[in-house]
Amino acid sequence: MRLDFRLLVIDDQPSEIEEAIEMLRMELEDKGFRLEVEIAKDISAKGIDEYCKSEGRNIDLAIVDYKLGEGDFDGALAASTVRRRLKYTDIIFYSTSPRDELAARMAEHHVDGVFIASRANDLDDVLRGVADTIVGKAVDLNHMRGIAMAEVAEMDLLMEEILAKAFASKNDAFVAKGRERVEKLLDNERTNIAALEKLIGRSDVVGIVTDNMIFGSTYKWQAVSKLGEMALDKNHDACKVFADYEAQVIAKRNLLAHARATTDDGNNASLRAIRQGKPDVEIDDAWMVEFRGQLTRQRDALRTICEAIHGACPA
Repeated sequence: MRLDFRLLVIDDQPSEIEEAIEMLRMELEDKGFRLEVEIAKDISAKGIDEYCKSEGRNIDLAIVDYKLGEGDFDGALAASTVRRRLKYTDIIFYSTSPRDELAARMAEHHVDGVFIASRANDLDDVLRGVADTIVGKAVDLNHMRGIAMAEVAEMDLLMEEILAKAFASKNDAFVAKGRERVEKLLDNERTNIAALEKLIGRSDVVGIVTDNMIFGSTYKWQAVSKLGEMALDKNHDACKVFADYEAQVIAKRNLLAHARATTDDGNNASLRAIRQGKPDVEIDDAWMVEFRGQLTRQRDALRTICEAIHGACPA
């Protein structure tokens, strides 16, 4: 899974479980994850099978109501269809019907690995409990490092794509800003070369090899920030959030990339970023929760800025 937790809902009256889904959303947000809800539009064997075939690899949890309207196709058949395509995806089967009836229907259709819940009593608890288990498998710190790095890489690509569109567009102001950023890049590189020559002159090899700043990401962020201020306004909420992207995302991504796994005397796992001449940074569960939250906020801001830039590029 990624930072997006995707929930598939197969229910002919999904509005009746909105409260349970909203509670799940808040629970996941507290852990730094985003909830994406997919409501099944075609509640038929063919429709569910086709959806699971094309999108199933992205689904983290499926919840299926027993009573799906007046036809012969009920939730037990729907769950069976999901299980045939998604052999290892968790499923919650719920209804106002007695639990033993629900369990019997699952057994009748040979659907394994299904959690049973009561729509009226404990659906919200079961939903959050199963989601916690799924998330718990993903937040092993070394695994989480990979998820976070992938999220940052995707935002990097998103910035690259919008910059390519903006600087190749017929928006003269954007094109001029592109030239300005290239000049700034050249100035920075000249400064970097001068600093590098000084380090080489002092034979400061350690100072060179421990400089982990990835200039490409920083330059992209600076350029997108400037275009965002042009397309929106410097005081727009998205621009204010994105102004912290370097400190909240790039710098922390670099820490993650160069952290080592450690355990304390109590056998508690953490990652430790060891920096030359600076205090070590301990990356534990609390640090990761905060970082995931920052990634979500920054990505939302970036999407808003990209949409505004896109809208300002003449066709």
